Amino acid sequence: MSTLICPIELSCAVPEADAPAQRAMLEALLDWTLRLGGRGELAEFTLDGEVRCFLWEGKKRALPVAHSDRRVKTDFVMLQKHRREAALKYVPRKAPVLRCACGTATAPTAVACSSCERDFTAPIGIESRPKDDESLRPLRTRLVKLNVPLPKNDVYFANVFRPRNAFEALTYEELLPRFEFETTDPRELRRRIELLTEVETWPKRYSPPGLLDESSFASWCASLRTLTKPSTRKPLERLAREQGHRFKEIAAVAPWAPGWLAARDVSGSSVPGSYRFEQVKQALDFLRRLAGAKVALSAEFLGVLQHVAPDLVTAKEQKLHEQELDRRALSDGTGFGDYLKRRSAKAKSQAHALAAVLAEAGSPDAKGSAPSARVNLARAVVEWLVEGRRPELKDIEGDWLVEQFEALKRAKRLPKAILESAERARLHPAPFGLTGARCWDVQPGRLSAADLKARAACPECNRRVKPSRVLHIPSLDAGMEARTVRLYECEPCDRSLLFARAVKPARAPKTPARVFVEYRDAAALKKPFPKGFVPWRYERFLSRQHEGHSLALQIGGLPLLPEEHDPALDMDLRCGHPFVRVRIHTRALDLQPGFGGGAVVGGVCLTPGCKKPDVRNVRDD
Repeated sequence: MSTLICPIELSCAVPEADAPAQRAMLEALLDWTLRLGGRGELAEFTLDGEVRCFLWEGKKRALPVAHSDRRVKTDFVMLQKHRREAALKYVPRKAPVLRCACGTATAPTAVACSSCERDFTAPIGIESRPKDDESLRPLRTRLVKLNVPLPKNDVYFANVFRPRNAFEALTYEELLPRFEFETTDPRELRRRIELLTEVETWPKRYSPPGLLDESSFASWCASLRTLTKPSTRKPLERLAREQGHRFKEIAAVAPWAPGWLAARDVSGSSVPGSYRFEQVKQALDFLRRLAGAKVALSAEFLGVLQHVAPDLVTAKEQKLHEQELDRRALSDGTGFGDYLKRRSAKAKSQAHALAAVLAEAGSPDAKGSAPSARVNLARAVVEWLVEGRRPELKDIEGDWLVEQFEALKRAKRLPKAILESAERARLHPAPFGLTGARCWDVQPGRLSAADLKARAACPECNRRVKPSRVLHIPSLDAGMEARTVRLYECEPCDRSLLFARAVKPARAPKTPARVFVEYRDAAALKKPFPKGFVPWRYERFLSRQHEGHSLALQIGGLPLLPEEHDPALDMDLRCGHPFVRVRIHTRALDLQPGFGGGAVVGGVCLTPGCKKPDVRNVRDD
């Protein structure tokens, strides 16, 4: 090539098979030079053959000319001579010979050694790795340069390297020790893989009747805690008898060690890397116990042994089991009814036992983080004394408790703290004089033919869709006119947008709206609290306001806390009239299931005489 300023010469020698591709590249370069106003020459020859020349000049492209033509400025014959001399002197580099650890030369693509039969595709496990991940950057760069695929999770987090041939296996073998990787012995890795693969078959081979079909061994071990029938004993004893020699190996697994994580990645086991490994070890102890071994069990599996094989439980373990049951009953209420029966068996009577438990509970109004089962029992007594409410406690029959409360009341054995709490509850009933805001709840009606014809355009895609729900709001108060509110969801938009439309009803709705007073949550109340205020009684008063009723369209009431601080949630209506706040409870109305339910805030026009009443919500903009 040459330009008006300075010529540029490119020359190369390539194998005959690569010559067409090289010529195409040079011709494209010369075409570009010609478009830029330059000129060029191209010669093609074998080291001992004829020189063929071509010109790029003016408007001519690849014009064939003789090498002796005066328009050819380059002495291609001399260039041919120099290339031939260089080719004769060239000594090709010897290709590196790959050798297996046994010393036998092997091809880069071989998958096994011809001498020692080593499998070059066997996974390479990492027993330990360098602490500094940044030191592995040169290793990554080297693997990329050698076209060796990076392992899963990259070299920074990989627990296992999977070579595909001899070149990759021997490359890993050379590079990994340089970067402070310690590899697992292949026989040890193979042993771990076989062990983990074997245990994952146990849930299907030895699963007792009635147990859920668990896909992983770790989940299966955790589910053994739910066994309650003696019929499950036989298959578990067979498992302990046939596989008991492997239990110590499984218990010796280091669940977060890189070597065991490598075996997990190959076998697909659920044991290494599992947060349930402690439960796996407890389950193995339980199985060993069924086989006759004298090992201590955890509290949970001691309870399982009590149901499955009670003849194996010692007197000391029986006592420990009862203590654990008592602890759980008093902490979270699980089995609290059985706890009361055990206390009754040790006391003079059921009344004496229940009175002792209530005395241990202390004051029902005592402040604390999470109330114990005894405190909840004391509070149930207070509500029964004041309101006659039937107790509702976990794992206890309410009618039986009422009989016991009546017996304690007749015997005058109710603790003084409970009687004082009940007296305070009579003097200061919830809501303790706090003021709320009146609101209404409107339930959805049946979609009529007129409602189904009232299609509305989706604000997102402009498709006209049918309403999903219709709510008929009666005249609620002075200055509030009846309305029909239709709620829409667009299926093509995956119900992601909820919008509403309001119209005047053709006739006044007959179904009245439920009226109630909404109060602040206990956490939202500000000090000082009203006289006689007791948090637990106030919270239960709020939770029981809507017993048997699920809110659908809530009109009025207190503003939500975000609304007090975010005026953007108060949207102007298109009709120009002031809005009445509404909350659309989407969970109760089965709207927008992908959004997880909750309440959507909006506003509706209830102004009498409005010709085009509007309704909007925060998702309808």
